[in-house]
Amino acid sequence: MRYTLFSTPLLSPVLRLLSKLILKIIRWRVIGSLPKDQKKYVLIVAPHTSNWDFILFVLAVSVLRLKPSVLIKSTLFIGPLGWFLRYCGAIPVNRTQASSLVSYIADIYAQREEFVLIITPEGTRSANPNWKRGFHHVATAAEVPILIVYVDSATRTIGIEGLMEPSSDVDGDMGKIKRFFDSKSGLRPKNYAS
Repeated sequence: MRYTLFSTPLLSPVLRLLSKLILKIIRWRVIGSLPKDQKKYVLIVAPHTSNWDFILFVLAVSVLRLKPSVLIKSTLFIGPLGWFLRYCGAIPVNRTQASSLVSYIADIYAQREEFVLIITPEGTRSANPNWKRGFHHVATAAEVPILIVYVDSATRTIGIEGLMEPSSDVDGDMGKIKRFFDSKSGLRPKNYAS
């Protein structure tokens, strides 16, 4: 087993305790629970309107005992930064090869007994009405469900909405997902496009 920040013995329990404390101090809470019988899924989280979303989500991931992976551009994996990114669960990707990226990620799902990939469908912290569909393509290719997670500053919650099976109607699925997130308020609401 390859250890990450979220699975290292001794460090992970300390991080979990610290995360709970920080969330309590800043008066945010995590609601819902991870699917118990599902060990592989694509986790999407939105609205993604600020760099602080990432900090909140790291705290939530720790509290939930999730061991996720994220995709990060390969050019950042240099020297000690590369080691640290991998330790945090990052997977280096070449963004210019989008079609082969879906196959590459689907192969990772096939090879591992447990794998959770986090993707922000907005693809940016700026207002973007045209969400990226890569998460849907990955879930379809890997034959795994999509877990919908939200950040809502109006209620100060990071919530788990539930699993969704991707269908062949990508536009229909995207519409349902987008309508759900339209009711949530990111940390910087002006950076969210309805």
